[in-house]
Amino acid sequence: MQVQDLSGNLRLASMKRLTQALQQSQTPEQTLQALQQGFTEANGFVASVLLSTRGLSAGHYRVIQMRLQEPPLDNPHYPAIEESDPPRSGGVMATIIGRPEPQLIQEVDWSNDPFFHATLGGYASIMAIPFAGDHLPITWVLLLKRPPDRFDVSALEEAVQRVALSGSLLENQALAEKLARANQRIDHDAQQVGELQRALLPPSLPQIAGLEIAVDYEPSGHAGGDLYDFFHLDERYDERPATAAAPTGWCVFVGDAAGHGLAAAVVMAIVQAVLHAHPAGMARPGSFLAHANRQLCRKGIGGFVTAFLGIYEPALRRLTYANAGHPRPLLKRSSGATVSALNAVGSYPLGIDESDTFKEATVLLQPGDTLLLYTDGITEARNNAGDQFGVDQLTRIFRNEGNRPPEFPAELTAQPPETLIQRLRQAVRAHEQGQSPDDDQTLVAARVL
Repeated sequence: MQVQDLSGNLRLASMKRLTQALQQSQTPEQTLQALQQGFTEANGFVASVLLSTRGLSAGHYRVIQMRLQEPPLDNPHYPAIEESDPPRSGGVMATIIGRPEPQLIQEVDWSNDPFFHATLGGYASIMAIPFAGDHLPITWVLLLKRPPDRFDVSALEEAVQRVALSGSLLENQALAEKLARANQRIDHDAQQVGELQRALLPPSLPQIAGLEIAVDYEPSGHAGGDLYDFFHLDERYDERPATAAAPTGWCVFVGDAAGHGLAAAVVMAIVQAVLHAHPAGMARPGSFLAHANRQLCRKGIGGFVTAFLGIYEPALRRLTYANAGHPRPLLKRSSGATVSALNAVGSYPLGIDESDTFKEATVLLQPGDTLLLYTDGITEARNNAGDQFGVDQLTRIFRNEGNRPPEFPAELTAQPPETLIQRLRQAVRAHEQGQSPDDDQTLVAARVL
């Protein structure tokens, strides 16, 4: 086998340099600069005009760039691609774009051209090459020479190859830039939605008589689909008189919209607004959830929302609750340190069936009892092997067994809610092994004093 030595082939060497330059190109401007330098290597400096017919009626075009002089050595960069030139029609350019194929044109006469008789007069030899692509404004590349220089068929063939080689890269770069700008806008919007969503959270934890409360909320992105809230049931909205036998209470809410991100954040904002604007006289957790469910269904909002809503009456240490498909809260009793789930009632999530009703259950709390509410982003947090954190592990740590950080001694059983939240957060992060969470994560802990 004999390999022919082609090191002296100037055309192959020039194409190799163009390929290397394109591999290093990061922007459409750099790619156009590499293309122009390739034309210069093959033909000496070549004047060029970039045209666009995209979005224009037949026979109309727009000048994207015109490069008639060789740039200075200290600033060889190609100018940015812009579409500032007004649409034109007629003249030499209109004749060229009327034939959508590579063209070699000689003896061009610009004297009667309405637009370019002064700027392009004297350029008598033209190569016109259509430029394919959907995301760049460029649709034509025109190369021009003055006499006595002129292009020939071999020059056109090579130019077509160079444009084709550069075209796909330019198209991908332009698409990447558009996607980057779109992502920046989305990211900016997400930040704003995230700020608005954080403004919906209670600015400070409520001072509920006889309760110590701690919370932790971490969206998986700028904005999330989890929400916790506390609001007081004022006597004005309660049909029952505020007596010792029937005191007013506090509404405790934790919800999770399907999915996460901007859409889920908007849904949860709607749910919160609906709950706060509840009809006068509403004071039962089942009624609150039924009201929110009807509004979601009637508004035709896609997806669903899991929700736990409890009414806590401090004077009686009584919690009446309803559950719409949400993970069951855990209750740790001070006597014996047993942990059980509040699973006496449950129903479908909100937003599925307008006629759904929500049963209620009541639990009496004792001093030292601790209630833990959470969203499924906690229990479904995964490690590198794909294993979930799980309810069992959450329960063990809540019970003060297993996975205990060394700074928390085993004999610590009546831990404050803030300590409990910290331990759980540390355990979830350790389980995730450095991975970013796939879902929003919310923890709410309340201990009876």
